[in-house]
Amino acid sequence: MIGGQIGPICVSNGNVAALEDIQFALGQGPCQDAYEIERPVHTPRLDEQAARRWPAFVDLANSSGISAVFAYPLIALGTKLGVMTMYQNIEGDLLDAQHSDSLAVAEAVTETVLSMQDAAAPGMLAAGLDDAVAYRAEIHQASGMVAVQLQVPVEDALLRMRGHALAQGRTIAGVAADIVARRLRLGDDRHPDDERTSP
Repeated sequence: MIGGQIGPICVSNGNVAALEDIQFALGQGPCQDAYEIERPVHTPRLDEQAARRWPAFVDLANSSGISAVFAYPLIALGTKLGVMTMYQNIEGDLLDAQHSDSLAVAEAVTETVLSMQDAAAPGMLAAGLDDAVAYRAEIHQASGMVAVQLQVPVEDALLRMRGHALAQGRTIAGVAADIVARRLRLGDDRHPDDERTSP
């Protein structure tokens, strides 16, 4: 994740994309916590305690075969740039050497992001980083459209989009793109037949 409210910029596979997606969409998960407290967040077990803290995230992680999560904030000169999150298929904490390596990788990623941005024109985001902003903008636009259509708060519209994405096995970004392009209109939960996809 780059920035606290921009969204994921790079993921390793579809399961990880969905987990990063839900953290961004709902504002809950180890990544969000690491960004807020500016310290690594280790979750060696996605147990009941973790589920009470991040219910939707843990539910999706468990169904995806993920058993542990480790989030490292990317910080430079007191400025939070984002978070590097790692997922593990088996329970258990990192070894001390793995933790040290993760800190080193997080520092290298931070330097890479700063180098990318340093090469960009003044007032512009570096290529690659601007993709994350576009990601967020389209989700915001779509959630606004759904909020107006369903006459609900934007937060509820975003949850409705997330629910549709989870039910369909899609990312919220893909659902947002279809809504903005008017290929998809989410119906009111009270009238499920209203939900439709345009050809």
